[in-house]
Amino acid sequence: MFCLIFGPAGSSFWLVPGQLLVQEGKIILGYHALKTTDTSQSLRLDKQLIAQSFRASAATYEENATVQRQISRQLVTCVQNLKSLHSARILEIGCCTGILTELLVGQLTINTLYLNDIVEEFCTTTRERVASRVVHVESLPGDIEKCVLPEGLDMIISSATFQWMADLPALLARMHQALRADGYLVFSIFGPGTMGEIRELTGRGLSYHTKEDLSRMLREQFRIISLTSETRQVFFPTVKEVLRHIRQTGVGGLDRTQWLPGKFKEFSRQYRSRFATDSGFPVSYASTFVVAEKI
Repeated sequence: MFCLIFGPAGSSFWLVPGQLLVQEGKIILGYHALKTTDTSQSLRLDKQLIAQSFRASAATYEENATVQRQISRQLVTCVQNLKSLHSARILEIGCCTGILTELLVGQLTINTLYLNDIVEEFCTTTRERVASRVVHVESLPGDIEKCVLPEGLDMIISSATFQWMADLPALLARMHQALRADGYLVFSIFGPGTMGEIRELTGRGLSYHTKEDLSRMLREQFRIISLTSETRQVFFPTVKEVLRHIRQTGVGGLDRTQWLPGKFKEFSRQYRSRFATDSGFPVSYASTFVVAEKI
């Protein structure tokens, strides 16, 4: 998630939440700062920064990725209803720590599984995690927008990764080529409303694809079997825990910028005023689920 902080003389900075620390009574947040004076400027995707952030969150990701685990379960439910996926050749994009992978190999008989992630170590550890239950597992590390895709795939699956793509239509075209005739594309993607609470306070956020965007991108190359959206909320006891959650699920940077106590106090006050509930402080995740067949 990205925040916009206004500086002197009308300047402003994009801040990508990262490490949350407390040092000598000051709130220290890890950020990647992009200076701009144009408040309408689109956010820039920094793939190296994304990789660094997820790598830094490896030890805490699974215990904090509650929504991501729920989304993965829903994707596997979608897959169970598909035909011709026995002894399949499957590519998973953005395997991360293997939450979806683990569920997938428990439901399907997979002959060849290709594991991709922008963090190479995730490919290695996830491969080791499931190798005993798959005939052949192969790592495909790196930015999927630059990787050479294997051919003749029965299915490409991805959970909460495609919002990081710089050119999703181009990737969809390449995935279409990589699938066999009647092959399946199954994925979830975060959409408008994700972390809407933080966006409302800062005025800015990622530019997410709507259901209509996705339908338009897909329909010339795929038959859309299902296209659905839903919103989930995770609740935390304090605003500081909200920001900690963002760090521990990997969306952050490595540079450090200080929030002085007064600035953080005002952010917390507004968060409490607008969003506090009996269950705690919410963070919203809006997800779109796609199941499509190559035509």
